[in-house]
Amino acid sequence: MSLRPPADTIHKQRTASDPALSAWVSANAGSGKTHVLAQRVIRMLLSGVQPAKILCLTFTKAAAANMAQKVFDTLSRWTMLEDDALRQAILETGAPAPDTNDLAKARRLFARTVETPGGLKIQTIHAFCEKLLHVFPFEANVPASFEVLDDQQNAVLLATARQAVLHRALGDPASLLGQNLNLLVREVSSSSLDTLIGEAMAQRGAITRVIRAYPTQDKLTRALQRELDLQAHETDAAIAQDMLYGGIAQSEWPSLAAEMQPFSNAKESGAVLLARAFAALDDAKKLEIYKSIFLTEKDSPRKNLVAKKLGETRPLIAQVLLAEQDRLVKLVEKLKRAQTVTRTVALLGVLGGILTEYERMKRRQGLFDFQDLIERTLSLLARADAAWVLYKLDAGIDHVLVDEAQDTSPEQWQILQKLTEEFFSGESAQRQARTFFAVGDPKQSIFSFQGADPAMFDAVRRELDKKVREAADPRERRLLFEHVQLVLSFRSATDILEAVDKVFEAPERSRGLSAGDENVRTVHQPLKAKAPGLVEIWPPVGAQARETPRDWRLPVDALDMQDPPVIVARRIAAAIKAMIAPGSPDYVMDKNNQPRAIDPGDVMILVRSRNAFFEAVIRALKAADVPVAGADRLQLTDHIAVMDLIALGRASLLPDDDLTVATVLKSPLVGLDDDDLIALAPSRPGTLLHALQQSADPRHGAAARQLHAWQKQAATLAPFAFYSHVLGADGGRRKLLARLGPEAGDAIDEFLKLTLAEERKQAPALVTFLNGLQQIDLSIKRDMEAQHGAVRVMTVHAAKGLEAKIVFLPDTCSVPGGRHDPKIFFLDDGKGGALPAWSPRTATDTAAVGAVRETARQAQIEEHRRLLYVALTRAEERLYVAGFHGPRGRNAECWFDMIWAGLEPDLQILPAPWDGAEQIYRRQVIAYQKTDVTAAAQAGAVETRLPDWLERDALPEHDAPPPISPSNAATAADRNNGPRAQAVPGRDAAQRGSLMHALLQHLPDVATNRREAAGLRFLQAEAQRLDAGARAALLREALDVLDAPALAALFGPQSRAEVGIAGEIAGALGAKLRVTGRIDRLAVTAEAVFIADYKTGRPRELAETPAAYVSQLALYRAVVGALYPHLPVRAFLIWTTGPQYLEIPEQSLDAALAHVTSAPGAEIGALDGDAAPSYL
Repeated sequence: MSLRPPADTIHKQRTASDPALSAWVSANAGSGKTHVLAQRVIRMLLSGVQPAKILCLTFTKAAAANMAQKVFDTLSRWTMLEDDALRQAILETGAPAPDTNDLAKARRLFARTVETPGGLKIQTIHAFCEKLLHVFPFEANVPASFEVLDDQQNAVLLATARQAVLHRALGDPASLLGQNLNLLVREVSSSSLDTLIGEAMAQRGAITRVIRAYPTQDKLTRALQRELDLQAHETDAAIAQDMLYGGIAQSEWPSLAAEMQPFSNAKESGAVLLARAFAALDDAKKLEIYKSIFLTEKDSPRKNLVAKKLGETRPLIAQVLLAEQDRLVKLVEKLKRAQTVTRTVALLGVLGGILTEYERMKRRQGLFDFQDLIERTLSLLARADAAWVLYKLDAGIDHVLVDEAQDTSPEQWQILQKLTEEFFSGESAQRQARTFFAVGDPKQSIFSFQGADPAMFDAVRRELDKKVREAADPRERRLLFEHVQLVLSFRSATDILEAVDKVFEAPERSRGLSAGDENVRTVHQPLKAKAPGLVEIWPPVGAQARETPRDWRLPVDALDMQDPPVIVARRIAAAIKAMIAPGSPDYVMDKNNQPRAIDPGDVMILVRSRNAFFEAVIRALKAADVPVAGADRLQLTDHIAVMDLIALGRASLLPDDDLTVATVLKSPLVGLDDDDLIALAPSRPGTLLHALQQSADPRHGAAARQLHAWQKQAATLAPFAFYSHVLGADGGRRKLLARLGPEAGDAIDEFLKLTLAEERKQAPALVTFLNGLQQIDLSIKRDMEAQHGAVRVMTVHAAKGLEAKIVFLPDTCSVPGGRHDPKIFFLDDGKGGALPAWSPRTATDTAAVGAVRETARQAQIEEHRRLLYVALTRAEERLYVAGFHGPRGRNAECWFDMIWAGLEPDLQILPAPWDGAEQIYRRQVIAYQKTDVTAAAQAGAVETRLPDWLERDALPEHDAPPPISPSNAATAADRNNGPRAQAVPGRDAAQRGSLMHALLQHLPDVATNRREAAGLRFLQAEAQRLDAGARAALLREALDVLDAPALAALFGPQSRAEVGIAGEIAGALGAKLRVTGRIDRLAVTAEAVFIADYKTGRPRELAETPAAYVSQLALYRAVVGALYPHLPVRAFLIWTTGPQYLEIPEQSLDAALAHVTSAPGAEIGALDGDAAPSYL
């Protein structure tokens, strides 16, 4: 049975969901925040709030869909409840007791919400911004039909812009852009340059603001000099010159070196270096050597600059050397500042070019990225002349709800503040109850790379609280602002929650979890207070001396069986395999608090990053035959299935590329192996493909023919058509999945989507598509929440919002280090803005940059702790902690050590399952009782007698006859019942009939006074082989048909052309016959239904009309008559020559229908649509 929360929690939930109050909710992991959000929306609707006046903003589309589903599920369920049940359901939400009218309104809420124009606004903030800009394009100065770039399109566009700008710089190295790029490549490698530009592009909003504020390099240089306390003349070149020439005169260097020489015997003594510096011809080299005399590699003063004997015997020389050292120390710091200015200006020069090209490409195509949506919306709401927009918003939105508030960026908070600033001030505050609601958890703020700042969570709460209380009328309650804390966990067992609180009990381990400056202990309360659980810690595995030499055939960075990550991965796979094995004593509790067997889908393995262990554990699970869902995110172009498809495309375009052809031959798409290549490749006179074609092996011949077919297709087909044929008709998908496993299907599907998307954006060409793939890094996120019956392996970031009965947490025993440092640092300019500073390494840091770097590292460590909190709280019942590390050992602040430090006093020692000589450590307050899960399941099962029909053989099925085609119906019956009627011959009539058919189809939709001109234009385009006289005559006949008074209804405003029909009619012996066809003209009036079929020829009376024509109309009449049983159906044949028309009498139609349907087992042809004049 389900557990009921304590009264205190129910009270907090109802306070938070009270639609009359503004509320700020701090919710622990698993405390039911989505439930509170949904309840608040429902209570608003119950209180009479219009759905259009509610705006609920979520962090992800999945969260928006989940919340909307909860609301609609509840409202739809209410529509069918009895009064008492509905009354109880409403009371459960915390709403007042409903009366009869309230119950009726509650039942109508679902329809009211669904039918609201625009629907209930539960969406991401980006979706809201997009819609807002589409509604107010003029005020926002944006194209009305702009489109939003997805991640893949954005990556392609940025890569294209970057490539264009770098090519331009390389093509003109003397230009300012070329000089900037030259400076960058002297500082970093090509791969590091790509990383640097990529990181800068991720911060393009801040970079763009700086470039707009300082549009020239001179202005930016001066701004940075002021920020770094430099004068305009203090450039890096000038300071370097001062270092060389502003101290000891170079003419004195030789004599000074001679004086120093007797007092040092070192090989690289100061005297030697001074003489070498004097001899150097290049100033840069001279300065490098000269500086090394006085300073260390880290630019700190050398302690042994002056030898003891030199100081005693030559005190003046010692004094000169120490004075020069002091001078150089000061100049080195100033040189670093000047070099930072030069580097940063050069970087922003290149970035400015890339961003300009990127913006130009977006403008040309009418595209916006997500950053544009935020900036344009903020600009729209902040404009002084945007009062009308603000008024429309103010009148249209009364209640704003924000989910995952801790992950909202400062810019997004600014938008929310603009939306709600009138809620709590002026007339708006007193006019009606308008509320703001936010829910979040600063302990789970782990998306700093997307701009999230957990400090904003508390700062915005305090600001809103102040606004609400200042605007509150002391006589009114509606403007109260409640701060609610939800600490009861609906997810985790007591063992898990106590372990979390223990881990973060010490201040040094909890720093960064709270939103404010002070450290607040985590406090969790379990709903499942008596549910069993456990936390188990496995000893970390370190790098050991190898028992056997490393396999030389492995790639340099590949793991082998003795590497710590592989050992841990195999242990985890073995543990999971034992848990899910039939007859295993392990179990978990179901939603009714009853034991059940463990399913692979109950297990989640969390990692910090997709590193070597990530791949190792997936391989280990597969090797142990444990179902695994695969990677949570696919690097599309790195997936082996996609690599095979790309190789196939390249080999088809360039068959002389032997390496690529060999790759394709070994892939599942062809299926050859190394033995085949060894037989083909050595000593071949030509290409590998030629050797394949000449081989006598039939498998090689089949492979050669297949490659040749793909080459022909690649030359003519677009990318989507080419790969669709390869994967479908040629069996490529089946072959790839057979070797690579079902998880490869996701990568294949995404690859096909990409080919289709590329075709929609540009002219389709396989070579262009394949070349474009080289420019972008495509990452596809998989929906792991929908993966049932398989172990989920994912990063902690991806697991946010998910849960699992059993969680494995293998730690790398490291912490974020220098390689995680940002490449670009932002210095506060004292004016509310920030200036960028690029420092490639700590050795190039100025004092200001060093301080910012240290702050960034501290922020990374704090987020490292919040990540651990998120990881620990994913577990419902069991948590297994493991670890591995390299030769350097564990870092003191790693996750493993944090967990060990918090839990060590309460751990019990047990033998390790993989080796009884080793030990594992367990913390368990409420143990699992020994239970026969199979017997328990059987005892709880209800015996159900199977119905008798389940054991009887099914009756034989009869194939349903194919549908009747009315235009072939008479001939189908005559093949069984008598001689076939002869069709009217005539090839010219066929052409004439097609043209007449088209005129009668389209001209009724044209105004009467424009029909003749339109018809002539049509015939001039479609009947060029006819002379002008023939075209005019044909048009005149068509117009006469349209103008015939007796046919006015058929061509009136209630008529339609080319109407497809499908239905069933009664056939011989009670059989049902399916009919499909297309009626040339149909009209429905108040008096009758009119149907008509166009024919050529000139029959004089009914007796001369071919039976096939009458039978066709009889079938149309039978189907249409069933749709309009209260109206008579009148059937016409219209001969276009004359024109003449003939209404078929009812008796003739009835007789024809009886003839067609009387033939048992008649052959029925396929629908020909009457497009070609088969009736002629």
